[in-house]
Amino acid sequence: MPRSAMLVAVFLFLSLGAALASAQIPDKFTNLKVFPADTPKRELVDRMREFTGALGVRCNHCHVGQDPNTLEGYDFASDDKETKRVARAMLQMAREINSHLLPTTGRQSPMEVRCVTCHRGVTKPQTLDQLLTAEITKGGVPAATARYRELRQQYYGSGSYDFGPRALNSVAENLARGQNNVDGAIEVAKLNVEFNGDKGESHLGLAGLYATKGDKDAAIACIERALAINPEDGRAKQMLERVRSGK
Repeated sequence: MPRSAMLVAVFLFLSLGAALASAQIPDKFTNLKVFPADTPKRELVDRMREFTGALGVRCNHCHVGQDPNTLEGYDFASDDKETKRVARAMLQMAREINSHLLPTTGRQSPMEVRCVTCHRGVTKPQTLDQLLTAEITKGGVPAATARYRELRQQYYGSGSYDFGPRALNSVAENLARGQNNVDGAIEVAKLNVEFNGDKGESHLGLAGLYATKGDKDAAIACIERALAINPEDGRAKQMLERVRSGK
């Protein structure tokens, strides 16, 4: 099939699916508790699409029903799902922030809080270090390492999580200082170097852990890698001096 014909077929398929789904949405709504009772159908549907996009979910995340493609048989008025009740609370929270709290800052036209502000395409808004720390609590460092790889494969470049060196450095620091697990922290720092080896702070994070463990040579090697990336890094220079002097 020619590419142009294929694109037309895909467009028609998606349009048909949207039409079928729209046909299942009532023209008038009941049990609206945050939106005005007379909210037009088009406006409400647009807001629902905004929510699903922000959380990376489909209609059945909050509404009672099975097939999110057709919406056939959906009970939109039902409050049975806990996620719908939470969504209402979140909408009221955002409304309070935007309507009453942001104006108190005195700034002109401050950026409004929206679902995507925190969720960024994921259902549960967590920072990467929070998520990985929770994984360590449940399954140890190997589980967190595996989870990091999965998340990076799925979300890298989307803005959902910060895959830069700071998140893993934070996890490693918490393991070393908070849980006295230097070996586990080193594994996390090695993961950081694997994926963020072009950033000096990744190497410095690993260097500090090696220094804590007493592995002077490994620490120096890591610091030298950081200085190779940025020869003017004052923090790296100071760390190298301390490690060499044994202070």
